[in-house]
This record gives sequence, C-alpha cells and structure tokens, in this order.
Amino acid sequence: MNILSLFVGLILATVTILYLRGWLRLRQRKVSFANLPRLIVFVFAVAMTAIVFLSPLNWLNQEYFSARVAQYVLLCLFGIPAFFISCTFDVMLWGLPTGGRRAVGRWMRSKGALRRSVHSVTRPWLAMMLFIAVFVAWHDSQIAGWLLTDNLLHTASLLALGVAAMLVWWHLIGTGPRLHTELSPWLAAIALLIIELTSMSIAVPLAFSTEPHYAHYVAAFSARDRLLPQLSIVDDQSLGGGLIWVAGSAVYLSSIVLILNRLFARHGMDGSSPLPGWDDDERMIMPGLEHRVKK
Repeated sequence: MNILSLFVGLILATVTILYLRGWLRLRQRKVSFANLPRLIVFVFAVAMTAIVFLSPLNWLNQEYFSARVAQYVLLCLFGIPAFFISCTFDVMLWGLPTGGRRAVGRWMRSKGALRRSVHSVTRPWLAMMLFIAVFVAWHDSQIAGWLLTDNLLHTASLLALGVAAMLVWWHLIGTGPRLHTELSPWLAAIALLIIELTSMSIAVPLAFSTEPHYAHYVAAFSARDRLLPQLSIVDDQSLGGGLIWVAGSAVYLSSIVLILNRLFARHGMDGSSPLPGWDDDERMIMPGLEHRVKK
C-alpha cells in the first residue's frame, strides 16, 4: 500500500464522517431527503472505493490484468456513480459547520475568477472527451506497461481516471455542485452511447483475442509466484475484456434507459393514452366494405 492509497483512505474517512453527520442533522430536521436507501447507496460507494485502493486489488493489478480492470469497474462504473446517486456533496454540506456551509454557498453563487475557471474547464463535452481520452490511454498497452512499473504511478493514474469519471457522472446524474445548467437528457443519452461504443471498441478485441496485448503481464506471468492462482495470460486478458464489456454495457445502457424514461415522465409520455375515437365502428370496418355500414 503506497502513500496515495493512504491519502485516499483519509479522504474516504473524512467524507464518511461529514456525510453521516449531515445525514443525521437532516434526519433530526425530518427532511425526507435524508432517507435510508440514500445512506445505503453511500455506504456502497465508500466500500467500492475502499476495495479499489485499500484491498489486495491494489497489488494484484501488477500480476493480473483482470484485477486492474476490476479496479476500473468498481471505481468508475459503480463507486463514483453511487456517490452522486447518494447526493454526497449535498448531504456533506450539512455535515460542515454553519460558517463552512455558508462559505461554500457563497463561492458557488459568486462570479469570481476561480468560479468562472472551474465552470469553463468542467463543461459537459469537455468532461466527456477527457474521460474518453484518459480511458483509452489507461488501456493502451505501452502506456499501461509504463504505469505498471511503479505502483505509486499506477495509483496516480487510477485517481486521474476516477476524477475524469467523476466529472462525467456529475453531469449525467445531475447532483453535486450546481455550477452548470442541467444537461439535456437527449445529449446525456448521446454522451453515454459514445462512451459505451468506446468501451466496447477496447473490450471486445481483448475478450476475443488469442494473443497477449500487454508485455508487462507476459513478464509477470513468467515470474509469478506459484502460490498465486495460475490463470493463463490469454484467459486473464479475456476475463478483463469481458468485465469491461459486460459491466460497461450494463451500466451505460441502463443509464440511457433511465435518462430517457425520466424525459418521457417529464413530458407526460410514460403512460399509454389512446387516440380519441379509436374504437368507433367506422374505424373497425374492413377497407372496401364501407358501403355496408348502415347510417
């Protein structure tokens, strides 16, 4: 475990304390926003992030490609979205002292240079392009081989991938700091579709390839301790590709469905409403037999 992993653990502990404190304060005020399902989702998010950075996955990624992929899946597809679904930022604000909460609110409403800069560099399409670029680079065989030479460097790259994913899910889910106008559901669905196609373009070749793509794991397999499970390089690579493919498709496609369902509900299109007079006798007559209808 390196110093960056310990730093992440410290941040997780701080976020957990502030969230629980804010959740209890809101419960005391009988605010329905602080409910048990939201708390459960938050605990799930903390657990997923802790597994990524503080569990054996953080050293098994040096030996197994599938362990490295599992870190991406647990962090970017499960952990970070769960933080936004549980409204971590909003609840955490109530965990701060009153002065701190007001200071954050003033900064969010301000028009200072820092506020404008943050708004400019976190625009939705910039965030999406950043995530795709970091995701593709993170899975590139040469870049991955370089990152895996040092555990601290690899942890830093995983943090960068997590931050890029955080910016994307911030816009897609819509909770967190209110620095931007709400992203159009149609644009959100298109963004998710683009990310899903990018994910599949990497996952599918890895899942069906019969040759190893990562020189680092070829060397790691040759020097692997016999006490570790003996999974072949190609099988390990196929397992990793399958994880990206299945988990990514499940999360991204289900998110598209939920976003479009929210759009239909907003416009009152989530139920069936037959056209007036659809069952009139005149409409039930077979074409060519209209002359038999008695007026």
